[in-house]
Amino acid sequence: MPTFPIPDIILKSIYELKPEKLTEMGIKLLLMDLDNTLDKYHAQYPTVRLRNWIDGMKKSGIEPFIYSNSHGDRAERFARSLSIEYINKAGKPRTKKLFALMKKKSVAPESTAIIGDQIYTDILCGKRAGIKTIAIRPIDMSNPWRYVRYRAEMPFRYAYWLRTKKEEKKD
Repeated sequence: MPTFPIPDIILKSIYELKPEKLTEMGIKLLLMDLDNTLDKYHAQYPTVRLRNWIDGMKKSGIEPFIYSNSHGDRAERFARSLSIEYINKAGKPRTKKLFALMKKKSVAPESTAIIGDQIYTDILCGKRAGIKTIAIRPIDMSNPWRYVRYRAEMPFRYAYWLRTKKEEKKD
């Protein structure tokens, strides 16, 4: 049976995601994409706003964890600056490293969420692993190829919107 990468939640940015919402959902581990989710591509260090957001997650008992496909030392630099753990070269949408991480942390899929800007990597990975998925609008759309990719993802973002409207009518 095919897995459709329709996010469970869509937000404009990570800053709309409140720790109270994650706690209400039973989330203990929050996997976070780095590029265009936590910060722009090539940003060298986290902003004060990002540090404060991460600290809020930690204070609420949620473990923020950078889960990135990036190469090089950028994910490590960000993680160290935020005093959190990371995996780079995660291989999303493959799930092998994700399952190994959940096993290592003794966290069940229903207590794990992933947040990212890409449907075909972040959200598809989360769906394949059976965890909660949260899509955001990419931070930087200045590169034309990113815009093309975002447009290719629109059917899944639209399917989320349709599902949300249908659920609102039931209530």
